[in-house]
Amino acid sequence: MQLEWGTVVENINWTWVLNLVNFGLLLWLLKRLLFRPASEWLQARREAEQQRLERAQQAEAQGEALLRQREETLAEANRRAREIMSQAESEAQRLLRQARDDARRQAQQIVEDGQDQARRVEEEALVELRRSYAELVVQGAGRVLRREVRPEDHHSLLEELGRQLPERLLS
Repeated sequence: MQLEWGTVVENINWTWVLNLVNFGLLLWLLKRLLFRPASEWLQARREAEQQRLERAQQAEAQGEALLRQREETLAEANRRAREIMSQAESEAQRLLRQARDDARRQAQQIVEDGQDQARRVEEEALVELRRSYAELVVQGAGRVLRREVRPEDHHSLLEELGRQLPERLLS
């Protein structure tokens, strides 16, 4: 059975062929007009999402870096605060020692001044005592001699008595 072209053309279901051609044309149009723009849009969207993801990762890395930097800064600030506190305590101790030393020096100076003043008062008292002792001796000598001793005689007697009396008796 030999098929002739005419019978083949008559036996072909032209509706089906046109449907196939329409379907192919539709596929080509969809691919050209819809699939390619949709594919490009999806690719652009994918790239945008990738960029956002990269920016988010960069922001996260920066955030972590800032957090580490903040923690380091905080640790440095704490270390510096401890250092300042230590220096302040040392300075306070130094000032306290200095104040104590100054107070001791002042107290020592007051004691020395008091001792000097006591020595001066003691020396003045001894001089006064010697004068009083000499006057008593002169008055006693005047009574013994039954006469009044003149001031000139009084001074000469005092000087002579001062030379004759040993220093240890007057001290």
